[in-house]
Amino acid sequence: MKISMPITKKRIETHFHYLWWLYVLVAAVALLGWNLVGTVTRYQSPPELKVEWYYGGYMYDQGEVAEALMAQLNEQLLPDMEEVTFRPIVMDDAYGAMQLSTWAFAGEGDLYTLDRTNFGNMARNGTMLNLQPYVDSGVLNLDGIDLTGCYATITELGEEWLCGIPMDAMPGLLAYNLAGEDHVMSVLINGGNNDNTIKLLAWMLENCREPVELPPAAMEQER
Repeated sequence: MKISMPITKKRIETHFHYLWWLYVLVAAVALLGWNLVGTVTRYQSPPELKVEWYYGGYMYDQGEVAEALMAQLNEQLLPDMEEVTFRPIVMDDAYGAMQLSTWAFAGEGDLYTLDRTNFGNMARNGTMLNLQPYVDSGVLNLDGIDLTGCYATITELGEEWLCGIPMDAMPGLLAYNLAGEDHVMSVLINGGNNDNTIKLLAWMLENCREPVELPPAAMEQER
């Protein structure tokens, strides 16, 4: 005996009436899978071709000015880099230290701006680069800068390192809507691009030691 169940308009309407959610679920899963594949397979610049500035200090609302500065320096100072980026970070009181430790362990970020408490904790753990060799070689000019609180005794080594530079030694960064009173600039020891990060830091020390009203690019345009 052959049973025939022809597809009719009534059957289709009934089907979608009771099983519409199944199609929504399938579409959602497909979209999630597509996004996941895109994220996993998307090209990401290797550490040696990018410099990331993780900024945990106070930032005005106009963060795009700092981003524009990084884009300018990418072109003029670090043309061989695929990315020179600025990333403001919010330091949560409860999980901030854990977040920093996670980034440091993963080697995320290169140049860091942190309050003195978080800077001190990370520096003592040996996660920040010793800047003294770059000072001794003349790459970093720290003449006249008060480095109180920028040294740290590395817990595992028992050695004292110069791990930071006070942010207020570079008031010219205010022109880029950046302020860092009682904050310290430092370099992640395993960021993967220390030479270019030091080059960026050296540029700031050379060009931002004095207050300016406009970014250099803007002043050039006015001329």
